[in-house]
Amino acid sequence: MTFIVALFLAVTAGLQSDQQVRVAPTSGIAGHYGTWTVTYEVGDAGIREGGVLRVQLPDTWHAGERNSANRLQATDPTGDHYVSARASRVGVRIVAEVESESPNFLVKSSRPGLDGRLERYVFVVRVTVASGRLRPGDTIDVIYGDTSSGSRGMRAAIVSTLPEPVLVAVDANGSGTFAPVAHRATLTSRSGIAAELRLTGPSALVVDEPATLQLAAVDLYSNEVRPFRDEVSLRVSQGDVELPATVRFTDGRGYQTVTFTPRGLGIVRLEAVARAGILRARSNPMEVFGEAPSERVYWGDLHSHTRHSFDGVGDGVHDYARYVSGLDFHAMTDHSQTSADGFTRGLGPEVWDEYQATTDAHNRPGEFVALHAYEASFQSPYGHHNVYFRGTPGPLLAPQRVTLPELWNSLDAGQALTIPHHTGKFPAPIQVTDHDPALRRNFEIYSAHGLSEAYDPTHPLAFEQSDFTNYSTSDPEGLTAQRAWASGLTLSTVAASDDHRSHPGQPHWGLAAVTASALTRAAIFDALHARRTYGTTGARILLDFRVNDEPMGGETTTDGPPRLHVVAHGTDVIDSVQILRYSDPGGGFVVIHDLAPHALDFEWTGPDGGFRDDSVYYLRLTQRGHMRGRAVMAWSSPIWVRRVE
Repeated sequence: MTFIVALFLAVTAGLQSDQQVRVAPTSGIAGHYGTWTVTYEVGDAGIREGGVLRVQLPDTWHAGERNSANRLQATDPTGDHYVSARASRVGVRIVAEVESESPNFLVKSSRPGLDGRLERYVFVVRVTVASGRLRPGDTIDVIYGDTSSGSRGMRAAIVSTLPEPVLVAVDANGSGTFAPVAHRATLTSRSGIAAELRLTGPSALVVDEPATLQLAAVDLYSNEVRPFRDEVSLRVSQGDVELPATVRFTDGRGYQTVTFTPRGLGIVRLEAVARAGILRARSNPMEVFGEAPSERVYWGDLHSHTRHSFDGVGDGVHDYARYVSGLDFHAMTDHSQTSADGFTRGLGPEVWDEYQATTDAHNRPGEFVALHAYEASFQSPYGHHNVYFRGTPGPLLAPQRVTLPELWNSLDAGQALTIPHHTGKFPAPIQVTDHDPALRRNFEIYSAHGLSEAYDPTHPLAFEQSDFTNYSTSDPEGLTAQRAWASGLTLSTVAASDDHRSHPGQPHWGLAAVTASALTRAAIFDALHARRTYGTTGARILLDFRVNDEPMGGETTTDGPPRLHVVAHGTDVIDSVQILRYSDPGGGFVVIHDLAPHALDFEWTGPDGGFRDDSVYYLRLTQRGHMRGRAVMAWSSPIWVRRVE
């Protein structure tokens, strides 16, 4: 349980307060503008001149579109998110201000919350009695989104939530000491109307063997729509499949599981349509085999946050991953900073046991894998690393207390992995010299932050172009995938979201594809360890890249020109497939084949006639169109080829 919720329960449990707090209205629609009034009724002590009231909305309500705080402000009555205050007693003058208000409000920094601990998003409204005195029973109205002078109001939380507490504290005599007010006022954010359908299925199917689709409806901010009571039509766009013609949502949930049966071999693609064609979804390509393959491609988000992170919001993350995003596996990776390190929320001892229990409760071998994990956010030169466990979690270590080498020394090789992320981003770039080949086997090439393939601030997926934050830039000295591979690091490619809203698996923020023998923790972990992976921007593109039959992530030898082989099945038309090679330390990576399939499905075989010495090969693929304004791409893991005589 978070500190804020715990504080709320502590001050309200069994107490009768002489002070009252009311919120009107008590809810809002996610992302919609409105006005909310927090009314504080003065208690028996009154409030003297110089006394102060402090009010803090749930931090979910501060988390804005860019994963940064909505800018509450008390200076421009015509601007968005304007907050004002008024007192009921005539002749009493009060002044409202927003604590820590700064032009740099979007910069990643921590602010003191009403409880005095560090928060990322919260903005506390401070109301001071400038002159006069408030008597018992008088009221102060704190108006969030005051529209009386032309403001559009304040946006509701963009993450749908259960009722969350509004925190209130008062210093009645101006002494500087604040006492929390016992009350039960809450705010709720509700999902908006359906803006998008999602239709996902297994990448590998077996002919005549029933399988399941996940069909979900989300609003503009990716919240599961509740209630959703539409009838959705299903159709086959490619392949031989038996499936229901329609699915009706009747229980109010925004997702349904649909059973279907493939009847023929090859690639299957399906469609979902609702609201007379306004809502449409295309499934990922699914390959039908004659018998169960020994290995299958599974999709997961290895990097997402919840309310347990000081910069995260929301809950129910595993269910969202499974039922709304249709993922095969998922890892909660909240920050390991603890309250002892000054943070309100983090995975300290008081949370870690609960965290593990939640993960275990959602792990269903053969259906859905929930991995034990956390994030250790070191600063440069170590950078941010996520820690994953094969089974039972190892020690939880905070980056404020250990270095990255000390973290590696504490982990059991073969039972734990660490994956670096946003490695080429300023701040906190990673330096090439820090590496443990037994514990660092994979590389997060892409996330919501941007692309770490190579240093290129002009790339459409560069950190500079990201709508996730507005302060990150590409660091010319940071560790990129190409720099890592050129320096001899044998790291496979993954991608992940780094979602901070309990919405893992977004279709534009990064996914990892893992080729594994089974959908279990051990098999997924072993596949990561074996480097049997690739990454995409979120599209479930089926990709097989081989050199002399060696799969992605492998190492092989040859005495002649290697044979390159590509098979790709897109979620849209594949416009470009580029194969790159590194062999000359002075020349960097070069494109040796630039292919233009302009097709949904693509297969190609060809030699590398320029092969002369030990080389590293990888592939990048680009589809037509964009997903939520971002290019749709995939990156294979490298294949390392050594020349022998």
